[in-house]
Amino acid sequence: MPISRRRWPVTRAPSKHPIRVRLAYGIWAAVAVLMIVGCSTGKPDLAVGAAQAAAPIAGASQLVVEITNTGDRDDTLVGAHTPAAMGVEIHLTEIVDGRAAMRQLDEVALPAGETVRFRPGGLHLMLVIPDDSVVVGASLPVTFSFASSADITVEAHVVELLDLAEQAGTTPEAAS
Repeated sequence: MPISRRRWPVTRAPSKHPIRVRLAYGIWAAVAVLMIVGCSTGKPDLAVGAAQAAAPIAGASQLVVEITNTGDRDDTLVGAHTPAAMGVEIHLTEIVDGRAAMRQLDEVALPAGETVRFRPGGLHLMLVIPDDSVVVGASLPVTFSFASSADITVEAHVVELLDLAEQAGTTPEAAS
């Protein structure tokens, strides 16, 4: 007796809905998902505040700035650059086992309706190998790049490191 190789069972449980109704529900659900995801009118609205850079010490400088997203959609800072340094890196300083440890980040989330502050001793931007133009009293252009929004360029004013820390509220006196 030959073995049957049928792919469909001979008997099936009756469906509650005819195929047309199930197909209509599927199409309606797909359209609803596309409308929610693809037609959202929300967008980020970013503003970069006044920026300051510290005079370089040991081949590096910190950059203090605030980025505010007043929009209704999140964005992400994906990088920064300036012609006055070899590079700009995003870092996070954390206390691990009682010691400060600095970790490089690829990006920083900019949640809708919030301000992200880059300050010494926490989340910060570091100018790597700044050139000779980065001196107290000078200014340098810094361009911030985002995942969704257009690049924003601001002028960063160069100040002494201690002044940068005091103005950012990160000195021991400001913390107490």
